Formats: sequence, C-alpha cells, structure tokens
Amino acid sequence: MHEAILYEPMEKKAVRCTACKIRCVVKPGGAGVCGVRQNMDGKLYLLVYGKASAVNIDPIEKKPLYHFLPGSQIFSIGTIGCNFACSFCQNWDISQLARTLREQLMKEKHIQDIEMEVGQYGYELSPERAVGLCLEKKVPSIAYTYNEPVIFFEYLHDISTLARQHGIRTVFVSNGYESEEALEQAGGYLDAMNIDLKSFRDEFYKKLCKARLQPVLDTIREVHKKGIWLEVTTLVIPGQNDSKGELREIAGFLASISPDIPWHISAFHPAYQMKDVPYTSRTTLEKAYDIGLAAGLRYIYLGNIQDEERSTTYCPNCGAALIRRTGYRTTLEHSFSNGRCLRCRTKISGIWQ
Repeated sequence: MHEAILYEPMEKKAVRCTACKIRCVVKPGGAGVCGVRQNMDGKLYLLVYGKASAVNIDPIEKKPLYHFLPGSQIFSIGTIGCNFACSFCQNWDISQLARTLREQLMKEKHIQDIEMEVGQYGYELSPERAVGLCLEKKVPSIAYTYNEPVIFFEYLHDISTLARQHGIRTVFVSNGYESEEALEQAGGYLDAMNIDLKSFRDEFYKKLCKARLQPVLDTIREVHKKGIWLEVTTLVIPGQNDSKGELREIAGFLASISPDIPWHISAFHPAYQMKDVPYTSRTTLEKAYDIGLAAGLRYIYLGNIQDEERSTTYCPNCGAALIRRTGYRTTLEHSFSNGRCLRCRTKISGIWQ
C-alpha cells in the first residue's frame, strides 16, 4: 500500500482520482472502478504498489512494438486490476480480478475490506529489484503491460524514474485512458506506447469495455503530439468491429494524425466472456491490411497469425524489405541501418538505437 500522487482532495474526505480519464470520485473507504485505488480517511492509496502479478522477459515484438529497438528484449510487469471491463480480455484472470472483488464487496457492503482482499495477490517486487533485474539481465527497456498501466501509476512511476537513471527505457501497453496529469507526470521517462484502438464505435466501447471511444482518440492525438513513440493495435473481432467501413475509419483516423504510425491488426481468439465468437479469418485480416494501405498508412502489420509478408517493414519510398519477422524472430536486412533504407536513403520512423 502506497499513497497515490494522482488524486485531488474533495469535501467530506472524498477524493477524485486523476490517474485515468474516468476520474473516479471515491468516498472514504471506497475504491475506484479499477479496484486497486482506495480512499482511506481522505487520502488515496495504491493497493498494488510493489505487488507484481505477472513478470516476464519478452521480445519487444510481443508488445507489439515493431519500430522500437527491434530484436531487443523487454522486462514486462503487470498487476491485478483494470479500469476497463473488456468481455474479450486475454488477461482477464489478472486484469478483472480487483474489479470483480470491488463489485462483490460493494454488494456485500464491505467495500472497506478491499485492501485486505486485493493485498493477497501478486508477489513482492520493489522498484529497486525490478531495475536490478533489468541490469542483471541486460534488458534495455521495461513495459507495463498485461493490465492497464495507469491504474498502478505510482508503482511504475518509481520504477521508471529509477530506471531512467540507468538508461533503461519505458513502454506503456495501454487502453488509451491515461489522464492528462498522468501523461504529464510520465513525460520525463515515457519513451513509447502501444495503444489499443479497439473500435471506432462508441457503442462497442460502452457495451464490451464499459468505456468510451472519444477519450481513447484524444489520448492517441496527445501522445503523438508529445513526441512519444506511438504504435496502435486493433484486435479484429468477427461481427463486432470487422466491417470495411469501420476499418476504413480507424485507418483514416490514424493516417490523419500521421501516416507513420504503425498499425497492428491482430487476430481475435475466443477468450473470457466471448468464447463463442469464432477466430478472425485470414481473409478479414488481409482485407484490413489493404484498407490500411489505401488510407495511406506506411507501416501495417498482421498479428496473432503467421504472415511474414505482412509482418515485414518495407521502405515506403522504394519498397525494399528492411526488417523481416517470423513470429517473434526478427531479421534486420542489409538494406536497413541506423533507421534508414540504404537503397534510397529514406528515413524510417521509429526508435532504432
């Protein structure tokens, strides 16, 4: 348990959490919708500080980030809890746990016990130990992933502030609900983000995620404006967000911000509360890929399927293959060096060193 830095005091010892765009007003004893930020006597506390529920060393391509230190490893950390309630979540066993506990305790009128309940999950991993492991393993960056990073902001803030002192970079894998305050606080160390743009329909967000579309669009714009390296992922779900019209809107929106934003188009597989929905077909993914190209996006990638052709980075000027990927195996071609196509000298957007 650790006092939060992203909150505002209100009357009668209530507080407003300012970590994400939901901006929960939390009464004494209560918790925000994420289930991991509790008001104790007029102060907001993070209940999962130093409590990692998932830790792995992954290939950077798994985040997915294709234009950020390709071929490198990344130290991945997540806790329990999330501010979204996606019915198709692939990490639902940790992301939805604290939210479910909160709802159960509210029904039982024992919400004040959430600290004790949430505190049972995860194992101790201090910021110092997390950074120490990166140094021991020679891992150049840290990703906050598996659940929404901003809900455990104070934990990641302390890790990343220390990591920065050792030259270790920071990545958020996010649903795009960061508050302006969170992005401002993270500005000194946040190097890259992959943001899920799950749909271009507000109804989809309300029904399937218990969230809204516009805040995500606002975050994508703001992140790009701030100069944080940005890649965007859309999980294509049959019958939900796979129409040509919607895919065109997503591609058009990204291209209107910058045609250099990489767009990852990922195949859905049945999970959590959507186990009766079929896998995404290759035909649908290829259709989305072509739609991205037609919209003017320069870097489009298919994910969760094997497709070397559509996982390769090509020079947008001369078409040379620069970075090939087979699964998580990455090969930098001789035609690519220091962020440039050596055939035509075109600069390729990304962070390469």
